[in-house]
Amino acid sequence: MTEEILHILLQKDRNIPLYKQLADSIASLAKEGVLSANSKLPPIRKLAEHLGINPVTVVTAYKYLEQKQIVYSRVGSGTYISPLPIEEIPTPVVNKNIEAFEHQPSLDNAINFTLTSLPNTLFPVDAFKKAFNEILDNEQGGAFGYTDSMGYEPLRQILCRYLASYGIQTTADHVQIISGAQQGIDIISKALLSYGDIVFVEKPTFYGAAGAFLSRGAKLTEIPLEEDGLQMERLEDLLKLYHPRFIYVMAYFQTPTGISYSMEKKRKLLELAEKYDTYIIEEDNFYDFHYDKVTPTPLKALDYKNRVIYIKSFSKILMPGLRMGLMVLPKRIQSDVVKAKYTTDISTSGFIQKALAQYLQENGWENHANAVRHYGSEKYRKVISMAAKYLPSSVSFFQPKGGVNLWLKLPDSVKAEPLCNRMLEKNVLVSPGSQFYIGSAENHHIRLSFAALTDDKIEVGMKRIGETIQEMETEIESENTL
Repeated sequence: MTEEILHILLQKDRNIPLYKQLADSIASLAKEGVLSANSKLPPIRKLAEHLGINPVTVVTAYKYLEQKQIVYSRVGSGTYISPLPIEEIPTPVVNKNIEAFEHQPSLDNAINFTLTSLPNTLFPVDAFKKAFNEILDNEQGGAFGYTDSMGYEPLRQILCRYLASYGIQTTADHVQIISGAQQGIDIISKALLSYGDIVFVEKPTFYGAAGAFLSRGAKLTEIPLEEDGLQMERLEDLLKLYHPRFIYVMAYFQTPTGISYSMEKKRKLLELAEKYDTYIIEEDNFYDFHYDKVTPTPLKALDYKNRVIYIKSFSKILMPGLRMGLMVLPKRIQSDVVKAKYTTDISTSGFIQKALAQYLQENGWENHANAVRHYGSEKYRKVISMAAKYLPSSVSFFQPKGGVNLWLKLPDSVKAEPLCNRMLEKNVLVSPGSQFYIGSAENHHIRLSFAALTDDKIEVGMKRIGETIQEMETEIESENTL
């Protein structure tokens, strides 16, 4: 029996019910750290016998503590101290002020570090024009007819071969064509979320996905990120307390941090999803933008228990206006998702699907992907070089080796929102970190997206950012000395 609980004293002559005296005493021991997280409480009959009280009193005390989430129970095992005292458990927050900073008012000749799209010159326009013409010539008006709600089957078969290059083995029957990743998240939310469901998201996270979950009445709980993925201990602690409908992640080049998950954490995440009977939504926007020799291994490639809903967009690497992507769906939820897709728009544009299939059939994937990767890696090296050259040593940043974003941690004395406002005055647009946090204030990071900028604009913009941070540090130091 837990030694500390043996010393609890109950006063039967007080007006406070015995069950509440017992519960409050256990809660105090938990809050003070005397009872450690996940430690097991004594069996009901043994504790009742030791304290000289009715077992019903212990049952009532344990239920009272469980309602307050100070303890949790496991059927057939017992009652345990929750990983976090109730006061410290993050309450899922509905944030009604999520904004897309890509939609800031444009400035003439601004150096825009908020845009994640590639330059139009990189897109294979001529090859797509040829594909469009061939489809029109071959099918005439039939090119514009509806396709199967799951998508044009020849395209799904081609995409299965693409997925296999990343280790994802699937068939066309499990691939759903969608109009971009955002629609995929919307459809998953529509099909599977009910009002009040809990969704776990990374902290920080992508506001577009968060907005979709919130629009369906979900409550979001943020799980902090480390340099190799989610904090797994915190994740499991909260899985014990809540039963989330999904865990939403970007396993490579996460937005906004650029973090990629280690193999150890990917396997652990899949293990926890199976253990606590939940699904993982894995969004892939930037896996193709890897700048070293190691090809990313998606979570879905390791998903032997069929727990991962894999969503991929082709907007970044092909053309944003295509609005094309795919989902690979676990069998247990596929029917509900397909129905939700049909009621959303019947099917994604059949003409665009056929043109994409024609393009891929004739051109393959690798040549264009390699060209985009080369472009992205050149921009990445440039932005890293300029950050090292112009940013003060008080600024730190993670080097993601992929993606199109750089996540800067500002010195403690410089706040992100005032910095962003001052950068606007200098014709430089950057995204404050607060745009990627759902339920808590954050004012110490900024995100720089470098894909759409020329090398000279990257250098000028980074120089201005570095100078402005130094100016603000000097001003604050001067104020503190007065």
